Amino acid sequence: MEKQMQAAAGQSSGVFAECELGSGFDEEFFLLNFGTRLLTAFTNREILIDIALETLADFSQGTRIAIMSLDEQCKTLEVDGVFYQNQSIRLDLSVPVEGTVLGKWLSQKMVGVAPLILEGEVPLPAESGQAGEDQCLCLPLVGSSLRAVGLVTIEIPADRCFGFFETQQLRVLSTALAVSLENAKLFSKVIHDSLTNLYTRRFYEIRVEEELAKLRRNSGHLSLILFDLDQFKNVNDSFGHLTGDEVLRQFAALMLDHVRKGSTLISRYGGEEFILLMPDARVEEALHMAERIVSLCASHEFGDGRRKIRITVSGGVAFTDHTQSISATDLFERADQALYEAKHKGRNCVVVWHNQNAPYRI
Repeated sequence: MEKQMQAAAGQSSGVFAECELGSGFDEEFFLLNFGTRLLTAFTNREILIDIALETLADFSQGTRIAIMSLDEQCKTLEVDGVFYQNQSIRLDLSVPVEGTVLGKWLSQKMVGVAPLILEGEVPLPAESGQAGEDQCLCLPLVGSSLRAVGLVTIEIPADRCFGFFETQQLRVLSTALAVSLENAKLFSKVIHDSLTNLYTRRFYEIRVEEELAKLRRNSGHLSLILFDLDQFKNVNDSFGHLTGDEVLRQFAALMLDHVRKGSTLISRYGGEEFILLMPDARVEEALHMAERIVSLCASHEFGDGRRKIRITVSGGVAFTDHTQSISATDLFERADQALYEAKHKGRNCVVVWHNQNAPYRI
């Protein structure tokens, strides 16, 4: 956080640029202001959690810090991350709320200290403890409408005392974090398709423009795959739309399991059409990925538990690089032309765009 603060201070103007820490300017207030602004600047949940953990560690001087989110049913707290030994740790762990001391802290919505217990790396409040033991500082995350959305727990030494101003700082930070987590959740709902949990067409349209802009500034490659499930209407007509929805979900999961994590963006373009946007990928890599998905789909048994359904998919691959200057519409039309050719060839195959007059299959 210190590096981020220094960078922000260096770019600031007006009052901040003219003030010197220690000469009438409250350094703690500056840090608090920066910390809250930092927390509200991100909509990516994972980035937000990492920054929040580090920020809370700087302010509290705690040994371990955990951020936990309350589930929709308000029955469990899901551990989003833990900060320990100067690094963020991701844990697949949930702890019950109903009938526990955690539930009491959430219902009170008050900052306070309790005896400490550890669940692995996660600091948690205990019902009781002995004098001299380490403590657990609890910060309920209270968002909009005064609703508790989670809990921050911090391991602190037994002799660590928080003054009024320190407590208020942590309260402000926890409120900023709660609102930011709510915003991140809302943003996630906007950019993700509710049926498949893939990105929406609108999000793809934003990202492809960004990637094309990067190509204009730097050297590189950009590939795009357009998939369309073959004769999908027959699935809906024969088995019903609920079964058709399940097939779409399963195909989305199949793609997510076999793409390059962290770089390939998969969107539901509309109906049974899907787009894979592959930054920095040459056409050979995109073709290999497309053919792999086509093969996996053909051998996969789809269904809703009552019946098994076989379905195939066709794909069109488009590509560009820094030597070309094309629009997002042009790039999509290339993939669409190639997909049309794949359908014309009998489906269940991949075609790579060659030029506007003669798409070809590799």
